Formats: sequence, C-alpha cells, structure tokens
Amino acid sequence: MSEKKKMTKDVVPEDFTMGLALMDALPVLFFGVGSLFMGRIAESGIVLAGGFVCFATGMLKVVWKIIVVLQKKNIWPLFVQMRICMPIGFVLMIIGCFLGDAGKLGSALLNPVSLVFLVLFVVGMFLMIRFAMKLDASNVRDNWIEQWLNALAQGAFMVAMVAASHHI
Repeated sequence: MSEKKKMTKDVVPEDFTMGLALMDALPVLFFGVGSLFMGRIAESGIVLAGGFVCFATGMLKVVWKIIVVLQKKNIWPLFVQMRICMPIGFVLMIIGCFLGDAGKLGSALLNPVSLVFLVLFVVGMFLMIRFAMKLDASNVRDNWIEQWLNALAQGAFMVAMVAASHHI
C-alpha cells in the first residue's frame, strides 16, 4: 500500500482512466439494486430514500472521475460531497430498518446464503474503511484496489438482499 496523501481541491489525479471511472460505477449499481431489495423487504420508504441518497452520491463521484479523466479538472464539490451525503444515506437506511419491518428484514437475512454474503459485505466494508485511511485517493493503483474491493463488497450486499427477498 502506498502512503496516504490528502486529496484536496488543488489535486488533480493524473493517471485516472475511463476504465477506472466506469469501474467506480459498478459498486454503485450493485448497492443501488441491493438497496431496492432491502427497502422492499423492510417495507420502508425511508430505507429506499437512504439507498437513493447513497446511489446518487456514488454516481456523482463517478461523474467526478469522468471529469478528471476527460477534462483533467478536479470539481471539488463532486468529490467532497461523498463525505457528507453518503453517511446521511446510510443513517436514513438504518433508521428506515427500525421504522419499517425490521423483524421481517432480520428473519429474511438469516437464511444461509444471505448470511454468508452479508458477512462478506461487512468484512469488505471494514477493509474499505482501512483502505480509506491508508491508501492515496489520487493514486490510480490504490483506486483500482479500492474499486475492486468495493465492487466485491457491494456485489455481496446485493446478493444477500436478493437471496433474502426470496425468503420472505
């Protein structure tokens, strides 16, 4: 792992590619689909609203990377909004689980397939937090590592939710 550098409004990552920008969309799509299933299981519009906030926030980050690639510009609000909006989306989803049918969601997630993929998702998220603290956000290699891990984690979340929806 490279040493962490602080991403600032003045840093323009130089080696980002369109492939990396598009790869960033994959976990966003996986999470969006998983959120739809989660909201349906919990019967909660708040879960869906939180999932939408997270999805929209992730897509804005994808747009940021595309702009970095095509125009060699760092549109800072598109980058920094993740730090504000993503936690808001997650909090809404958690609140929605408790206000919706949390028991239904909990029992649906206890099936063996959902449980395995939910554990993989949680492990992936802990690793993502570690990477966020250690990796350099402007380094292309570190971004690829983070995006592959994020895609695997969000894919696991999606599979957990789809499998859970088949057990309700």
